[in-house]
Amino acid sequence: MTEEDTWQLQMECTRFFQNNPYSIETAEGISLRLGRKTEHLDPVLCRLVSLAILEKTGNGSRSIYRYIEPHYSEDLDVQWNVI
Repeated sequence: MTEEDTWQLQMECTRFFQNNPYSIETAEGISLRLGRKTEHLDPVLCRLVSLAILEKTGNGSRSIYRYIEPHYSEDLDVQWNVI
């Protein structure tokens, strides 16, 4: 897989979990849902875990992945620089 393919797969995985935030899946389950090979998914899932987008429970082929919803602060103060 090229780097571009890896990025695309990472986005597909992220979108899947954002659209299904309560989903709990194995790598095999995700591969079936996305129509992708498990061996291509493994490094992508590890990356999403390292970025704290997904949480991984367990080891090996029985590992389970779930989405970690981001926390947003209502106190965000956005300032625009007017030139």
